[in-house]
This record gives sequence, C-alpha cells and structure tokens, in this order.
Amino acid sequence: MIERTEDRLGSLSERLAADIAYGSAEMLGWLVNEHAIEPHIQVFDKSAPRRWDFSREDLAYDQEHDLYVCPAGKVLTSTALR
Repeated sequence: MIERTEDRLGSLSERLAADIAYGSAEMLGWLVNEHAIEPHIQVFDKSAPRRWDFSREDLAYDQEHDLYVCPAGKVLTSTALR
C-alpha cells in the first residue's frame, strides 16, 4: 500500500503506525532504509518461541481417533479438508 500511495499521490508520510504484525526486522528495515519512514510499530521478536510454537516432535498422535494433540492438551484441527 505504501508504494501504491506514493504512485497515486506522489508523496509519502514521514511516519507510520501499525500493529505488531508489521514489526518484523525486514519490514522495519524496508520502511526506514528504502522509504525514510519513521515506524511506530512494536518489534516482533522471532528469536524467542511463542507459547503456542511447537515442533512436530512435541505433538502426540492419537491413532484411535486419528488426531494430534499439542503439549497443552488441545486437539489440533485442520482446515485443509474443510
């Protein structure tokens, strides 16, 4: 949207506010280095695992019910078959 706005209006804002979904290092670097925009965005720290990040090895397969259960005891659902 930033590039579209620049193309249509011929200018960009000097500052931008957004939610944490846009707080990756790549996005922040792109805003600052390529567009000289001062971001007001919480940094998304990908180095620390989130409480809901599990590896494949963390999941337990329930063969009787043909489903997976995460370490928190929640059944994993799939939208691929819906």
